[in-house]
Amino acid sequence: MRKIFTIAVREFLAVVATKGFVLGLLIPPVIMAVMVTLLPRLMNQKPPTVVGSIAIIDQSGLVAPRLTDAFSKDQMEKRRADKFREASAEVTKRTGVALPDPTKGGPDANAANPMAAAMNNPIAKAQMEQAMGAVPELTVVTLPADTNADATKTQLLDANPRAALPLKDDGTPDETKIATLRKQKLMLLVIPRETVVRAADAKETDNFAGYQLFTAPRLDPEVTADIRDQANRAIIDARLASNQLDVDKVRSLVERPTADQQVVTAAGERKQNEAAAMLVPGAFMFLLWMSVFVAGQYLLTSTIEEKSSRVMEVLLSATSPLELMVGKIIGKGAVGLLVLVLYAGAGILALIAATMLDLIAWQNVVFLLVYFVIAYFIVASLMAAIGAAVTELAEAQALMTPINLVLMIPMLLWLPIMRNPNGTFAQVCSFVPLINPFVMVLRISGPEQIPGWQIAASIFIGVLTVVALVWASAKIFRVGVLMYGKPPNFSTLLRWVRMA
Repeated sequence: MRKIFTIAVREFLAVVATKGFVLGLLIPPVIMAVMVTLLPRLMNQKPPTVVGSIAIIDQSGLVAPRLTDAFSKDQMEKRRADKFREASAEVTKRTGVALPDPTKGGPDANAANPMAAAMNNPIAKAQMEQAMGAVPELTVVTLPADTNADATKTQLLDANPRAALPLKDDGTPDETKIATLRKQKLMLLVIPRETVVRAADAKETDNFAGYQLFTAPRLDPEVTADIRDQANRAIIDARLASNQLDVDKVRSLVERPTADQQVVTAAGERKQNEAAAMLVPGAFMFLLWMSVFVAGQYLLTSTIEEKSSRVMEVLLSATSPLELMVGKIIGKGAVGLLVLVLYAGAGILALIAATMLDLIAWQNVVFLLVYFVIAYFIVASLMAAIGAAVTELAEAQALMTPINLVLMIPMLLWLPIMRNPNGTFAQVCSFVPLINPFVMVLRISGPEQIPGWQIAASIFIGVLTVVALVWASAKIFRVGVLMYGKPPNFSTLLRWVRMA
């Protein structure tokens, strides 16, 4: 036992006492922190303001006036404020993190209409422009119903939707050039009369005709989507009005209701956190997977290096193959446990900072440690056997490929299992050797209650798998650790298990 402990300490310090390990442990969180802080700033760089006109050939005569009103400056700013508010509410709904209210803190914070406050609040407008870009400057031009659409389409080729606003030498806007820019056609809508009003011989159940929409090259997809949405809305409103229906009343009746979904906990009610409910189990499984494979890879590499450099022969002169293998497995396992504890601790601190610690049940952390031991010994026994059987890392890859493919299955099946953690498929995977620790961590950390007998059965199967693999690995290790030459295949490894 003393020799095993000495070997384990040596293996542990051989990894954690190196600069490479410390840097490898610190660099990923630093990269993530940089990405979280820097990428949003880079993505929120304001693009040039879209300036131009929307040409409409409205053969019904009912849609163009509505679109002209929809693309007035006031209406566009109101839609932008509504969209920003909806996006903020969706983020709050999915993550549980309340974003700052842009309608507060400005001179009109107490206005009766919060959207009016948002539009007149410079802080709110700055937030909206940073997140969604500046409001486009669009002018609706209604063309005669008999206008040649093909001739108008060619004018779209001359447009430059991404042109920056022209400035004078003193930095002020050049209104003359901007006026010319406003005349460029960015989009053409051709709306037949049958799109709004059914033909005289049409039945009430017949569908309305569609319409055509042509855009200039490189037009911002956000602008295109907004124009298309407003065109659809204007056409529907025109249909309702042509049938003597109150447009506002109909829209109010068909407006989709919103549900205030909350989760009942021992501490009280809280908002449903859909994103976290999916991400927390995935984070648990990824932590387990990463820590196990980091430690397993260190074990494989060190075993191959010691064998190829003949250091293994010196070590075996002072200890038995079994003691050496067990010591190496325990030492590298301590490395994996250190990685798991550090990253899990960082995640818990992040949840504390975000006041979302209630997403984690502490018994799940205990199960994470239990399944880490099982998963690590499964992977480590395979790594030790392969490392002892080959003399080069390239030779080990051929044997590791099928094993890695099997162990990747839980990562590939994360979403299907997470969506139905108590389904038949998830339950069957929980009892499959090699992958059951990863699947069970995913299921246990999810929102649904897992039957206790399944947890006990999965641990029992995992322990049996560990015993079988460690026994087989010890036999392969004893035979292969001093063998050199042609690398073995799987049939050779099985023969070593039988003969040892």
